[in-house]
Amino acid sequence: MEKRFSQHIQKFLQADDVILLAISGGLDSIVLFHLLHKLDFEVVLAHCNFQLRGAESDADAKFVQNLAQSKGIRCFVKTFDTHKYAESNGLNTQLAARKLRYNWFEQLRQDQDCQYIVTAHHADDDLETFLINLSRGTGIKGLLGIPEKNGNIIRPLLVFSRDEILQYANKHQLNWREDSSNATDNYLRNRIRHHVLPKLKELHPQFLENFKNTQDFMNQSVIFMEEQIVTIKEQIFSFKDEMIYIDLEKMSSLKNLDFLLHQIFYPYGFSNVSELKKMMKATSGKQLISDTHRLLKDRNKWILKHRVVNQSSSFLLKKTDKIVEKPLSLVFENVIAYTSNTAQTIFVDADLLEYPLKIRAWQSGDVFYPIGLNQKKKVSKFFKDEKLSIFEKEDQWLLVSGEKIVWIIGRRADNRFRVTSKTVNILKITLK
Repeated sequence: MEKRFSQHIQKFLQADDVILLAISGGLDSIVLFHLLHKLDFEVVLAHCNFQLRGAESDADAKFVQNLAQSKGIRCFVKTFDTHKYAESNGLNTQLAARKLRYNWFEQLRQDQDCQYIVTAHHADDDLETFLINLSRGTGIKGLLGIPEKNGNIIRPLLVFSRDEILQYANKHQLNWREDSSNATDNYLRNRIRHHVLPKLKELHPQFLENFKNTQDFMNQSVIFMEEQIVTIKEQIFSFKDEMIYIDLEKMSSLKNLDFLLHQIFYPYGFSNVSELKKMMKATSGKQLISDTHRLLKDRNKWILKHRVVNQSSSFLLKKTDKIVEKPLSLVFENVIAYTSNTAQTIFVDADLLEYPLKIRAWQSGDVFYPIGLNQKKKVSKFFKDEKLSIFEKEDQWLLVSGEKIVWIIGRRADNRFRVTSKTVNILKITLK
């Protein structure tokens, strides 16, 4: 094992790398420490005391501190109130502990100038994760298991089984701590470890090795699949104003549609394929909402955008303001000549403006006088005539003087503020 580890670790680490080792004091992390120490890597130890096992947790921390002292290396111990953190953040204990430790590891890595965080996950852990995700009905990526390298985190023992690690520890007469909670069936992972894995290994002695080989093929398949999905997105996606437009006609002609719907849209929080298929046939205005995005059916297309808080704020502009950056970028400039208005630029009679001007979201009941007309029109009717989507309406801002609309910004100016032969001072307003 020592020779294999020495060869394997060269894929990830340079001889002069400083390593932050996540060490519990248990079998796996003690073996990993022993292997790294024998290879003369500079190791910094990081131990988490989650206060979940009372005196036993404290004894684990003391064990790690004594080990570090005996080897003359840096060691850091962090005590967490895990139950309090879990309750405050609506997490179960395991997820809370995971979040706490990885956040701390990364901060400590930076503080101690370490190149990588190294953890002691092994092949049996990987198989357990696969079975947990399989039982929960995860997507393909969830079946790929634990990555050997993920950013600054390296897991060099994933190619070794727990049996190999135990044999190594016994051969070198290593001491380690036993976590009493691992002996219980309180967690799904423990139940799989105690009752499922032994049966699978009984069925086939090479089960773990065969699993790793199959998983390698799955990883290659996913890489190929993701390349194909990028190509498909290029065919059906278009982008405008921070929104994604999806061509439904092109999408409906795709082969393996159910699979592709899941793979394309689950990153945006939409994983229910039956709901997505219903959306393809829904009437305009139908929406699906995820934690992060909104998906709108608009005629022969879908529109996808980030969820944002409704525009409830208004922004006041003084006469001296020449450049505005929020909620959008406007430039105000006094000029002596003018041209025709465009969607991006309008010219108004500056003397008709009442300050402070206001930028606000449109409201039901708003009316204006479209440039070129002497009669009023509801803003909602203007939007309908312009065939604006719900999302475009929600994102629309108005420039207002007193109670009068000066400009439906980026679309149409109000006739009441137009430049005429009687105009003395001209204000040019540009949307950047």
